[in-house]
Order: sequence, then C-alpha cells, then structure tokens
Amino acid sequence: MKIAKEFRWEMGHRLPLHDGACKNLHGHSYRLVVEVEGEVNPETGMVIDFAEISAKVKPFLNELDHAFLCQDTDEEVRELLERMDLKRIYIPHPSTVENICGMFIERLRPAFASEKQVDAFTVRIWETASSVAEITENVKAG
Repeated sequence: MKIAKEFRWEMGHRLPLHDGACKNLHGHSYRLVVEVEGEVNPETGMVIDFAEISAKVKPFLNELDHAFLCQDTDEEVRELLERMDLKRIYIPHPSTVENICGMFIERLRPAFASEKQVDAFTVRIWETASSVAEITENVKAG
C-alpha cells in the first residue's frame, strides 16, 4: 500500500556555477510529496498516520521556509546574507532540486526506518509547476 502527504514552502537560492538564469538570486514555491509504502497494520488500518508523516517532515520544512539555501563556497552571497542577518542555510553542494531531494532523504531516513510498517518512502519535489525530482529510499533490509 502507498499513501502520500503534500507540503509546501518558500525558499530562495542560486546556482553560482550555472550558465543561465539560475545563477541569479531567485526563489521558488516548492511542493513536496512524501509517499510512504508498507503493509497496512490490521489493528489501526493504516500504514502510518498522516499526522506522523507531518511530524517527521515539518521540523525540516520550518528550517527551510523563507530561508536562503546557499552553497557554502558562494562567498559573495554568504557575505550578503550574513551582513543583512537573513535566514540562511549553508550546504556543501549546489542547491538543485535533485540535491534538495537528497537532503530530505537523509533527514527522513532514520524517522521512517524506525516505523515497523514502513518498507520504503519517496520524496518528490516540484521546484516549479513543471520541474520535479524524486528519490525512493528502501528502509527495510533484505
């Protein structure tokens, strides 16, 4: 069985080494779907409670929402963010939607691995209405 919960947040970023418009400071209204796969618990009738999915996802969303996601080597933008004391998160890689998906997988892996009914979960993120990245993580060995 698969179930899914949707989330949204706003965040700024730039891709300093990109040879196009994304090298500029800009932001997106991100859309996230977390899909959970597993067996339905016969006692509860659920794979996992939707409220549990929210409890696992929302702390990270609160960190990201209205922040600027900045590659740690982007000195010019780091200086600006610090001088203006803006909400910021430094990361060691480009702030592409592919890498943001990976960040969610890393953050959520331990939380879903501890759920006995959950076999796998998928993180799907839309950066724009027509551009999406997705990663599926199996959390049960074997």
